[in-house]
Amino acid sequence: MRYLLALLALLFFISGCSSKKYFEPKEVIGTVEFDGSLPAPIIDLLRDGATLKNGMFISRDGLERHRLKKDFLFINKIDGKYIAASRCGKLEVIDVNSGKTVYKKSYDKKAPVAATLKEDILALVFDDNSLEVLDMASDSSLYTSKQKSAIAVDTKIANPIFLGRLVVFGTLDGKLVVVDGDKEIRDIVVGTGEYFDNIIFLDVIDNNLIAATPTRIVSVSPNFTNMLDLEISDVIYVSDRVYILTKDGRIILTDAGLNVLKSRKYPFAHFTGAIYGEYIYVIEKEGYIIALDKDLRVSNIFRFPAKIDDHIFTSKDKVFYKDRYFKLNNKI
Repeated sequence: MRYLLALLALLFFISGCSSKKYFEPKEVIGTVEFDGSLPAPIIDLLRDGATLKNGMFISRDGLERHRLKKDFLFINKIDGKYIAASRCGKLEVIDVNSGKTVYKKSYDKKAPVAATLKEDILALVFDDNSLEVLDMASDSSLYTSKQKSAIAVDTKIANPIFLGRLVVFGTLDGKLVVVDGDKEIRDIVVGTGEYFDNIIFLDVIDNNLIAATPTRIVSVSPNFTNMLDLEISDVIYVSDRVYILTKDGRIILTDAGLNVLKSRKYPFAHFTGAIYGEYIYVIEKEGYIIALDKDLRVSNIFRFPAKIDDHIFTSKDKVFYKDRYFKLNNKI
């Protein structure tokens, strides 16, 4: 009986795998090629940056010239500074122009995974889901807290943002924590899941604070709060337009209040990232680029030079994958 059950389970597994659906566009109008190689492959990826094996890194501005110290990973570039940390808890803030370290600190049993900076004030999220606001000038903590532990997280960890004197943290368990000075004045629950439900997008668009986890996106303004429950792959915005890429193959266009303006569906598509110029260019895992106008009225599909079996990083007009990159160059 035990062997019969095992055989049935195996047959069910094989049947389930063979029935898996993949994105197969009816028409592919062209093929693009990689434009060049990186000096080393990508080994670490976050929302706003990627680190290469040789210590170089990519910010939202593209490949940077600076090389990090051994075992350090890039987190963010902001206010003329690079923020980097090691997995063993070392933190460094580096001047972009000189390449000199202007601040460093070490932590026991935790490491920064998200950070932002405004003048001398540093806001940090750690891998144990603790938060800190730090004054680099006096080397003192203005605010610290420990949030609920997160068992597993999406790699697109959103960095905190400053809103005037306020700091808004996106936590690893899917909340927004708003801090004024040394006090927590508000928290907003965004995530609905237990695993991989950290804040993956956080920004201010047209006076609305917009945040997303892989299961929900919210828009908060002084007058209202709106939300959409979706299985989300990524979020991008162009001007005052928000584009939500879902795990069921939809590209949804909304305004800053999350009112849906248009939606297009690509059956069985799995989106891995997007870039934009004159059009929106969405990368699909099976090796396609879907090019859409900003109103989602028309789309064309091109063959990408590789299937995506690992994370990609997008930066302005470039897509970085492993040790190669593709640049728009008005080719498509």
